[in-house]
Amino acid sequence: MYRVMIVDDEPLILAGIASLLNWEEHGCTVGARCANGQQALRQMEEQKPDIVITDIKMPGMDGIELMKQVKDKGWDDVIFILLTNLEEFSLARQAMSLGAVEYLVKMELTEDKLADSLKAAVARREMKRKAEAADTVMARSEEDILKEYIEGLLIGRGEMVNGDGTGIGRDVDIRADVDTWGNADTRADADTRVNADTRADADRTASGTIPVFREPIMAIISFNYGYEGFSSDFTREDQKKVISFAENIIGQMVKGYFDHSCLVRRELISLVLVVSAEGMPDYREQMRSLGEKIISVVKDYFEVSVSVHVSTRKESLEDFGELLYEAMSAANHYFYCFADPVVFYSAECETSARHTASFHIGFLKKDLSQAVAMNDSAALEGILDQVVCLLKENNPSRQQAVNACANLYFFLASFFEEGEEEDFPYEVNIMEKLGRLGTLGQIIQWINWFKAAVSSILERRRDTRVDKIAEMVREYVMEHYKERITLGQVAEALNISQGYLSTAFKKQSGESFTSYVSAIKIEKAKELIEGHQYMMYEISDLLGFDTPFYFSKVFKKVAGISPKEYEAQCLKQKKL
Repeated sequence: MYRVMIVDDEPLILAGIASLLNWEEHGCTVGARCANGQQALRQMEEQKPDIVITDIKMPGMDGIELMKQVKDKGWDDVIFILLTNLEEFSLARQAMSLGAVEYLVKMELTEDKLADSLKAAVARREMKRKAEAADTVMARSEEDILKEYIEGLLIGRGEMVNGDGTGIGRDVDIRADVDTWGNADTRADADTRVNADTRADADRTASGTIPVFREPIMAIISFNYGYEGFSSDFTREDQKKVISFAENIIGQMVKGYFDHSCLVRRELISLVLVVSAEGMPDYREQMRSLGEKIISVVKDYFEVSVSVHVSTRKESLEDFGELLYEAMSAANHYFYCFADPVVFYSAECETSARHTASFHIGFLKKDLSQAVAMNDSAALEGILDQVVCLLKENNPSRQQAVNACANLYFFLASFFEEGEEEDFPYEVNIMEKLGRLGTLGQIIQWINWFKAAVSSILERRRDTRVDKIAEMVREYVMEHYKERITLGQVAEALNISQGYLSTAFKKQSGESFTSYVSAIKIEKAKELIEGHQYMMYEISDLLGFDTPFYFSKVFKKVAGISPKEYEAQCLKQKKL
């Protein structure tokens, strides 16, 4: 079992985190719970925890200082998960540079997020344990060693040992799938974690020393499939072939520009290229030339657009975290600007890196429901145009934009049962396909395409089918006629506004909502009167009228006579 320590100055947070998981299911057990960094540091001497979950801001000694103290004491095997109340970019960056495996926002903390973070921490702890126990490294080519090392840095499994068996390495954990990584959201995003915990001489191995990889730069090569990715003829297997062939071609091209390089595939929508720019004052020109060549060749060979996002030059691979962050920031900048497909990291990229804390379009669902129910294509188009405006104005992260589109798709798809509308763009793997869109412009294109598809269905329905509002109201009233029924009650049940329901029902049925409800209740009242089993006040209660007087008033308005008079008529007819 891995030992876990929880540190937070809020007692409720301490108790809440401790009770949020079944820790044993994750191979862990909760030990000490501390109120600040000083207390935690004292307890660590005795308990020697494997994983520490700590708040960043605390009185006395905060989480950042605690991490520094632990590092100074040489307790490098302790894995940290950081908590905070706010998305503070600078603190996240500082925490990651000190070796935190995760950075979580308390207000957004869920069982699944904590479980995922714990899983990453356990994996990191296990990796360090294996690295410490490793005695030898199999002989490999210098290129293979470098590639394996960089792959390890990218997935948090970088294991390098030197001649005396001591572990050397730095881990960068990017937990990002096909939906998040191609135009990677920056370090502030919850789905991307960068850890820059590095030890010296990471280029050395047991079999010798690989070429010193000085002055590295990184480029993320993103495959922006756009509408090619939505074609029914373009399968996941086709995507695998494209990235595989492109990787081989680009790998050969790079050798003509840089003496030392490493190319690593990340999922199916991007490649990571690391090159040594030592002694190259014009490395930007070299990278631009290479980037433009890659863009041209991939477009010619595969008819797929790519973009290249380049970091600044660093001293060594010890700066891998910064290399990755800068390349990802450049990729994120391209997601919004998408002007020049070869993007170099600059201060301008930092502006794009700051996203809105949350991006939701749920408040539009009621209006969407109403538009679909009324087959109002103009209203639907206006709502989706509003979504486009929100995307442009709020600067959401790429993943937030993709999630918004997916939510929009699933919500509207719920109105069209599969097979009911042959023109509706049913998609089995909508999240995967949305994840192939490389820029905000492409996402907006998809929204406009989706808008046109659904709008055409509504227009056809409006011209060829009777709307169902009146039918749904009638069904509701027949099911609830024994209750007190109001316009607001029915509108809420049907998820449409009262004004819209009133107008639509009268338009489709030719009578007002109130008149229809009264007519149904009085018809039921007549049936009960004809049975001669109930007193008038009992019938009033059975049909949800407030008082017998009001029942009598409504009955006379609808039937033209009072309930007593109707009863007398029934008795007279029975005698005849």
